[in-house]
Amino acid sequence: MWWLTTLRLTPVPTRPSSQPACSTSSLAVTTFLRHTPASKVKAVDYKGLRAEQKAKRADPNSPTLMGIGLVTFTEVVGAGPSKICDILGVGMFDSCEIRIHPTGSAIARMGTITQGQGHQTTYAQIIATELGIPSEVIQVEEGDTSTAPYGLGTYGSRSTPVAGAAIALAARKIHAKARKIAAHMLEVNENDLDWEVDRFKVKGDDSKFKTMSEVAWQAYHQPPAGLEPGLEAVHYYDPPNFTFPFGIYLCVVDIDRATGETKIRRFYALDDCGTRINPMIIEGQIHGGLTEGFAVAMGQQMPFDAQGNLLGNTLMDYFLPTFVETPHWETDHTTTPSPHHPLGAKGVAESPHVGSIPTFTSAVVDAFSHLGVTHLDMPHNAFRTWKALREHGAAL
Repeated sequence: MWWLTTLRLTPVPTRPSSQPACSTSSLAVTTFLRHTPASKVKAVDYKGLRAEQKAKRADPNSPTLMGIGLVTFTEVVGAGPSKICDILGVGMFDSCEIRIHPTGSAIARMGTITQGQGHQTTYAQIIATELGIPSEVIQVEEGDTSTAPYGLGTYGSRSTPVAGAAIALAARKIHAKARKIAAHMLEVNENDLDWEVDRFKVKGDDSKFKTMSEVAWQAYHQPPAGLEPGLEAVHYYDPPNFTFPFGIYLCVVDIDRATGETKIRRFYALDDCGTRINPMIIEGQIHGGLTEGFAVAMGQQMPFDAQGNLLGNTLMDYFLPTFVETPHWETDHTTTPSPHHPLGAKGVAESPHVGSIPTFTSAVVDAFSHLGVTHLDMPHNAFRTWKALREHGAAL
């Protein structure tokens, strides 16, 4: 299991594994390294960076200190299994209700609530994939306590790991009923049907099929005898385990020895969040998390004067990076599906924040490591870094 590890002068680690590690809570840490992330990091020429750093350190007139931060991490998200997670005694399951209308359109209600993560897009895509309904005709409704099934909300990268699973399983209940209706309409046994994109087809005869839209109309118009009308389902998903997204990040910084200004020359972020439902949504979340991690590590603070007055109480005083300050992000991924999640998804929104902050700090500290420095407080703004340069005799 890869817990948060800071690496400076050690080789890039490789640890392929086919067995889950065990945690103290007796839950298996189910992160199987189908692909070894560290092997992909070799593409950033880690050895070459170290050689460049060594040459710069040998030059007393070098205008900059070069630092390299390399961090691996594993997160524990997707709260959570009710056997160990609850809020005031209520288990941390989540839920979904899906109703297919006679027209073939749908409404889906969940107990989560979006905070800008693009839930409507991702959730509709799950339903569209499971049921063959165009996402454009799927209405996603979240967090309305007067209509939605009970849920525990959005936080801790739990939306796709928990609510996403409930959505998939609710859709599969509908799919199973739709198969019965389609078999009745085509006058065949259920086992004689294949599913393809948006329709049930008779095996061996592609000309005989019923689309999900046709099945939806039949469910309300003339369902088979003994089968109740309608096409809807509710599912409450209590995860059997957490999910364990992981990653490996590398940062290269150049610190101006005269001013203390730190420039992020390169930032490479590899994440493994399991099955990638919507890559564009994932990229957006990773870019946002990396940018906020950059803000935390390099500038955000809440300073007080000797009388206890807050000195950073406006956005003019509190660092919120814009496109001017934000570095260029190089993103990469491996895909190792969660073995217990219905879709194999593991969650991603928190990973870049968790992984990037120690990566920035590791790079800054590494720039001073040849001077015996093993720790520097965040944030690593120019003034603090300039003071560290003077303190350790590295200022110009």
